[in-house]
Amino acid sequence: MVDIAVAVGLVALLLLRAVVRRGLTPGSLLLALVVGGLGLWRALGPGPGWLLWPAVALLVVTAADFFLSARSYARMPRTDAAEVKAQLLADCRSDDGRQQLTLAVAPGGAVLMDGIWGDTVRRDVVMPVGGCPVCLVEEVTAELAGPDADALASYRRDRVAGTNRLVVLSRGEDGWTAALEPVRASQRPFRPVGCPDHS
Repeated sequence: MVDIAVAVGLVALLLLRAVVRRGLTPGSLLLALVVGGLGLWRALGPGPGWLLWPAVALLVVTAADFFLSARSYARMPRTDAAEVKAQLLADCRSDDGRQQLTLAVAPGGAVLMDGIWGDTVRRDVVMPVGGCPVCLVEEVTAELAGPDADALASYRRDRVAGTNRLVVLSRGEDGWTAALEPVRASQRPFRPVGCPDHS
């Protein structure tokens, strides 16, 4: 009975990793290591040998995800939060600047920025230093759409409730407007440690 439960767990975790692709979280990493380790123990010990292949596959996929995530995190540009904010605002306020700006804070603290200039789309990812990434998103939104924008209040309320959102800022005839869209990846909001407003 234990072997069947381990086999089902191994196959379910492999399928979830292949289909969902939500990124590695500490909980999913721990679960994959425990179930994969249990599969290895059963396959090499008292259980059936065929458990070895799904256990090894799960552990290899988990290790690859972990090392690829660590590598991309290490290569991510670190930029001063005030400098990122100043560049975004200057670009959005220029006549030939962005027509749309999408901002999000990833669960690891990186700020994702998608911009549209006419027919051109550009995606940037930075790790802000010297400031809170959530404050950065809120301050840029308040500067462009106004501090009383409904989307800004909803963004703050959703974060407190434990749900992350994308902030979509669009340039219109009467200035900038803000709207929220759901996050397709992990919806767990980033909790900055040193920020008095968001920790």
